Amino acid sequence: MTVHCLSCGLLLIIPLMLSHCSSRAAAAEYVIADQKTYGEVVQDLKPGDTAVLANGVWSDFEIVFTGEGTKENPIRLTAETKGKVFLTGQSNLKIAGEHLEVSGLVFKDGYTPTQEVISFRRNSDHLANNSRVTEIVIDNFNNPERQESDFWVVMYGRNNRFDHNHLVGKRNKGVTVAVRLNTEASQENWDQPLFPD
Repeated sequence: MTVHCLSCGLLLIIPLMLSHCSSRAAAAEYVIADQKTYGEVVQDLKPGDTAVLANGVWSDFEIVFTGEGTKENPIRLTAETKGKVFLTGQSNLKIAGEHLEVSGLVFKDGYTPTQEVISFRRNSDHLANNSRVTEIVIDNFNNPERQESDFWVVMYGRNNRFDHNHLVGKRNKGVTVAVRLNTEASQENWDQPLFPD
């Protein structure tokens, strides 16, 4: 669903209203119901756009969320209803680019097929900067081979934020949250995490 500002077509427009319309007119929201559609939509997201994963179970979904948002108009990936989008099986999340925000997802009943459940990079050359992961749940998302090591969250890049997340039940080898300060400019923020175990 594309956001349109209908008042922009009128001849007599208050300048403040005109500037509001022009900044909002480009923003779009896409409700996505399957992995194929996600792959098609995510590559075309623009600053201010939001990709919304439909409520339900998303099995074996390796999410790659990349884009170039702005401070004023980040690109967002969120759940249709926070806490109602379940990533199960062999699933994970990689974010890379500028000014990205991910929220409302639940990792449960599975484990990462790589070494990281949430990674603030796509690969060693494509990192996330000025990005945020918030209101995420990772609940007993463990490799059944307890001696296999993995990380639940690894932060790379610069000026990223990991906040208001709920992490519970890490039972295999590997740390829960790791911050990789790979450049002198690296500065990561994580606040108000909840580790109930």
